[in-house]
Amino acid sequence: METTRPTPEEAASALRDIEEAQASLARVPPPWWYFIALAALLAVTPFVQLTPSTPAGAALGLGGLTVWTALFGITIGSFIRRSGVVPRLSTVSVRRVLLVLAFAAVVMLGAMVTANVLDQVWIWFIGSGVLACLTLALGAKLRKQARDR
Repeated sequence: METTRPTPEEAASALRDIEEAQASLARVPPPWWYFIALAALLAVTPFVQLTPSTPAGAALGLGGLTVWTALFGITIGSFIRRSGVVPRLSTVSVRRVLLVLAFAAVVMLGAMVTANVLDQVWIWFIGSGVLACLTLALGAKLRKQARDR
């Protein structure tokens, strides 16, 4: 079977179709449940700090991490199945991603240092709560941006 090359007009038309499809996908707001689920997963992360320092506690922590990872995967998978869109970091500016990651690192490092200095595990929950709130705020912003496009 012989393949023929498209004419310049056909190629330009195909590229326009792709650009239109990408633009229409950019206008689809991500569902609220997605950001709520991610925020909830962030908020419960410090519970691993409450496991005892014993072999049973380590097993419990690993079990909790396994459940957390599965729930994270289910959340991402549900988003992909329901929206038909695969989230790609390549569509987000690297600067924006690094800014969010740097803020998250500063918050959690601050929580870690403060929790260790004061010997208070509950401070981890403040750090993860801040990140959960940030997730909800970014979700609201992303939804608004999608609606405004």
